[in-house]
Parts: sequence; C-alpha cells; structure tokens
Amino acid sequence: MNLLQLYMTDIESGLNELCELVRKYAQPEGAVIFSLPRISKEDEARLIADDYDAIPVTPLYGQFAINEAIRAYKDMYVIESDISRRFVQKYPGLIPLSCSWGELAAAVDKVNQAKMNFRNEVQKYDDAAEKFFEVHDRFNYLITTMAYRRIYAYEGDHKGFYFNWSRRPRVETHTASQWIEKLNSARYTIPPNHSKSSWNALVDQEQQLIADCGSEKLSMRRPIKLRPECSVRDANGIMKGYSAGLPFLLAGHTGKQNFTVLQDYTRKPAHKSSAKWQLVVERPRLYKASTGA
Repeated sequence: MNLLQLYMTDIESGLNELCELVRKYAQPEGAVIFSLPRISKEDEARLIADDYDAIPVTPLYGQFAINEAIRAYKDMYVIESDISRRFVQKYPGLIPLSCSWGELAAAVDKVNQAKMNFRNEVQKYDDAAEKFFEVHDRFNYLITTMAYRRIYAYEGDHKGFYFNWSRRPRVETHTASQWIEKLNSARYTIPPNHSKSSWNALVDQEQQLIADCGSEKLSMRRPIKLRPECSVRDANGIMKGYSAGLPFLLAGHTGKQNFTVLQDYTRKPAHKSSAKWQLVVERPRLYKASTGA
C-alpha cells in the first residue's frame, strides 16, 4: 500500500476511535464550541489583500457542542466549489470527558502520530506537480493543512481556558539587492493566474520598484491572518497559548472548568506605528522606513 494511503487510513481509523470516545464519554455540562462562519470564494480575494472587518461568533453548548466537535475532527475536505480552500475552518471550543486520562491520551496520541506521519510523507515531494498528483489526485478535495491539525488534550483541573483572537505580524528584513535576487528566484514558480510572460513582466516591474526606492533595506511585513487562540492556565497558575483550530479535550478533572467566551471580532483602526512604514511593492508587501517617521 502507498504510504500516503496507509497514513491516511491510520488518521481515519484513529479519528473514528476518538470520535466514538467523545460520543460515549463527553459531558454536556461544560461542553462548548464557538461556531464561526465559513469563508466563501468571494471573500477569499479580499481577505488575501486585506483582512477581516468582523467575525460573528455563535456559541454552542451541551450536546450541540459535542455533535459539532465530532464533525470538526473529521473535517479535512472542502467539496463545495463556492467555499475557500485557502482559509480553513476553525473550531475553537472545549469538550470535557468522563473517561480516564489514559484512555483519552492514548486515542489522541494515535491520531496525532498518524497526522504527523502523513505530513512528513507529503513533505518528501519537492516537485509541485508530483505532490499534486500523489496527494490531491489520490485524495480528492483534501485540504492538507486541515489533515495536519494537531488535537490538543488536557489532564486534570485547570484554572481557566481563555479564548481570544490573535494576530502576529511576520517581519523579514533584507537589503534591496537581496530582495531583488529573491524575486528573481520566484520567476520559476508561475502562479496559476499568470502566463510565463505576464509573470516575468510583473517580477521585472517589482525589481525596478525596489531598485528605484532609494532605501538600502526593505522589510516584508505580513500579518498572520487572524485566528482564534486559547490561553490555558493550569492548576499551578502556569499559562500557555495554543492555536484553537480544533476543539480541546479534557479528562481527569473533578468539576466544571472555567472558560471565557470567544467574543465577536471587530476590526480596530490601524496602529499609529504603521505610519512609520511606506509601501514599496504591493504583492510581497515590501516596506521601507518612512523618511517622515
């Protein structure tokens, strides 16, 4: 059997076992999922260029939350043509279980190991065409980033699960000549919406903008797209942050756990520090320090 097929079979088998455990032992009291709207293809282009203006959150509790969690763990495919395949669906939430921690940990570890094996095998394919054939032709409509997502499980009582929205900027700084060379390397990867000639023309234009900008160094400033996270504070008061892409699981606790409700997101005005930067090249988001800063 092909290794990709083997590891996907392991993922599906492990998820079936985990979901059966959730179905059998999940405690409706304390179960919550924060349901988020799906991103359409129509919204996708705007979000790539800019960001979210608002995200409404619909809390689900009890058995409704449990049912949604079971669906969430198996959500790895986007079949609908009008739904974004780039912005994957997030399922922040918390599901407490009455089973032992050992039973839950074994089931979660089995799934996460299968996910890791699958991811490592996919990443062995350097050639984009070969990867597409081996992965997406084999698993129609699969979104690999959804298949990779780790499931988090926690043991015992915790002081709190604090759900929130998070965005962290990704900043990379190089000299102008280094950026020109990086753009030159990009000529060999032609996006689907470009021909070879139109792509080369765009790269030429971007390189010229860098050469003419008069700045020795440029910074690529790309925000990581908004995502739900959770700050988890354990019984000793130690707090760590985790991505909340899938519902958290909990076992070995003695009572209902404290959590904060994920609030609706509303975009805030840009920070004043953004005035310190002047956009030079739109597509890769290259900025130079503003002379008026």
